[in-house]
Amino acid sequence: MAQDTQKVILDDLKSKYKKLTLTVDETSKELGVSSATIRTGIANGIGVPAFKQIGIGLKRKKYVFPLNEIARFLSDTQKMY
Repeated sequence: MAQDTQKVILDDLKSKYKKLTLTVDETSKELGVSSATIRTGIANGIGVPAFKQIGIGLKRKKYVFPLNEIARFLSDTQKMY
């Protein structure tokens, strides 16, 4: 069941963005949280999908999130109200 959900989410993300990775800002929109929350999750290593660091140094370093990792994260995470 989770695999089916993950595939649906992945297909939706692929058709929406037409690329394989998302930026911090795009990921925050998909997860429904702020960019600051994503950056805190990156710094602490928890609460965010798996990501890749591109570049080095303060000005050139950025993070990208593969669509399959975002789909996995969303399918494995339940929204709490």
